[in-house]
Amino acid sequence: MIDSININNFRCFKSLEVPELKRVNLLVGKNSSGKSAFLEALFLASGSSAAHTVFTLRATRRMGNQVVRPTDAQTYRGLWEDLFFDFEEKKLSIKISGNPNSDSRTLSIEYTRSQAQELPFGKQSVSSLNLEQATAMPQIEFKWKRTGYQEILSQPKFTNTGLETDTKEVSYFPSIWYTPGATELPDENAKRFSELDKRGDGKLDLVKAAIYKEFPYIKGLSIQYHAGFPMMFAELDKKPRKMPVALLSDGINRLLGICVSLAYFAGGTMLIDQLEDGFHYQLLPSIWSSVYKLATEFKVQLFISTHSRECMDAMLPVIHGHEDDFCLLRASRTDGVGCAITSLAGSYLETALEQEFEVR
Repeated sequence: MIDSININNFRCFKSLEVPELKRVNLLVGKNSSGKSAFLEALFLASGSSAAHTVFTLRATRRMGNQVVRPTDAQTYRGLWEDLFFDFEEKKLSIKISGNPNSDSRTLSIEYTRSQAQELPFGKQSVSSLNLEQATAMPQIEFKWKRTGYQEILSQPKFTNTGLETDTKEVSYFPSIWYTPGATELPDENAKRFSELDKRGDGKLDLVKAAIYKEFPYIKGLSIQYHAGFPMMFAELDKKPRKMPVALLSDGINRLLGICVSLAYFAGGTMLIDQLEDGFHYQLLPSIWSSVYKLATEFKVQLFISTHSRECMDAMLPVIHGHEDDFCLLRASRTDGVGCAITSLAGSYLETALEQEFEVR
């Protein structure tokens, strides 16, 4: 469990502290209030491969996933400058305090020195570059530390073969992010489903039960090959042929991915951007119930954002009797200051929804 998070100089957050986080943390706020940046901070700090994860986040922001190899210092800085508050290259840090303490971790990113990296980045000779520019190539460093583990230093460099890091060990805290801006490959669910099936510890049975409850016409789930790729198939009531889940419904496929990942990433965190995406509003109360039940069973902490009032109202029956497991995180922006997030107790969220107060 993450108890609190401190963010300094990252994206739209100049300085932020969010205490008293719970099992389920509902994140709301207007556009450009820092919701996605907050989820990014959690995701980046989950592992020591942050230097590569930065480019994954670009894809979720719909900024493309192609990285042009930099040929000068300015282009190199452009790869990282959007990580820093107001693009000022001061040290940024993300500190996550966990319970137990071994789940605490810190990520820091900063420019440490100027050095001539492996130049001239595909050009024929250094003489073709401005000498001052060639010798002032910056170096960015990513430092990741988890309590009880050795600090890991990563210094990403671009060579003729692409982005390379000198990280000899990749460590992480179990975490996964579901966002409408990114699409998993069809074999990801199949890989996790297969691993859970091999363990034989009963976790997969809970996942299947959740899917069958939401969609009772599904009578079985299995891994099959389709056009040469492994993917999830569903056995349907009164249908002789199994069907790829992705063809059956995008919503079913998304819920299956969430439920499988809750079991697969047991003891970790799950970030869900816009939970309501792909689901009919009448299914939302039952989906909230299933997701909360599995998260509790597998000890997964949830950070869920939404713009939907229907989605918030649908969670009310789940909050009743479990107020201490819930927290409302309200994001806001102040011109010239950046973004802030206010933490409010689950009992406040419950009362606000019952009284139909606007909390978004």
